Amino acid sequence: MTLNRTSKCVIGAAALAAALLCGCSSSPSEPEVHKRASYFEVVAVFAAPGKGLADMTYAAGSLWIADEEAPGLVYRVDPASGKVLSSAAPASGPPSAICTDGTYLYAASGPDGEVHRYAVTPRMEELATFSTGLADIRGMYFYAGDFYVYDAATRAVYEFGIGWTAGESWRAGAGDETIRGFERAAGRVWSADWRDGWLNRHRKTNFDVDRKFCTPGWHPAGLAWDGNYLFLGDTGSRRVYKLDISTAP
Repeated sequence: MTLNRTSKCVIGAAALAAALLCGCSSSPSEPEVHKRASYFEVVAVFAAPGKGLADMTYAAGSLWIADEEAPGLVYRVDPASGKVLSSAAPASGPPSAICTDGTYLYAASGPDGEVHRYAVTPRMEELATFSTGLADIRGMYFYAGDFYVYDAATRAVYEFGIGWTAGESWRAGAGDETIRGFERAAGRVWSADWRDGWLNRHRKTNFDVDRKFCTPGWHPAGLAWDGNYLFLGDTGSRRVYKLDISTAP
């Protein structure tokens, strides 16, 4: 499935009216995918495994998809075909966010504020547990030796060192988004706004939202970067979209 770029839609701080011209709404409620053409080219699309897609990450040549609906599985998926290669239920319970540092997988167990380290294997052997003190982790990524974690309870981003020692924190965006996915891709930070259906790009100097982009679904959740493409999950369509974000203005 490929969508052309003739129906582009980009939202800046004062450009909400432009969104209406291409079918973007600030609060999409109807599942009309054809009216929400992605600004970016969709180079591939496949069905998301499970029913409660919460987050994604890319590690060891595979896409890892966290599903928070009981029993709370993490699926290892072929990023080219969408085929499920394996699945495992983390001992920590249903995962609300997942990321990698290039060596291990890390999964947050939602409201208890804990992050668990796992071996990058189909069985996901648990190796360590870290307490963050956060109440509702909904996205995280690793960059330049630190973890960056989005907490929905405080609508803020928290920095943690390699041993999960707390560092700086920042307010993220306007505070009215429902973030379900947080990733660094192509040198910028991105988040998925589940409530309003946007793909957010954040400023280089802080975590305020710089631009909003239309998505091909209506409830985006989960982001993963493979070094070339951004994978975007969507709970409304229960699909995963592979996006070419190289055209971002």
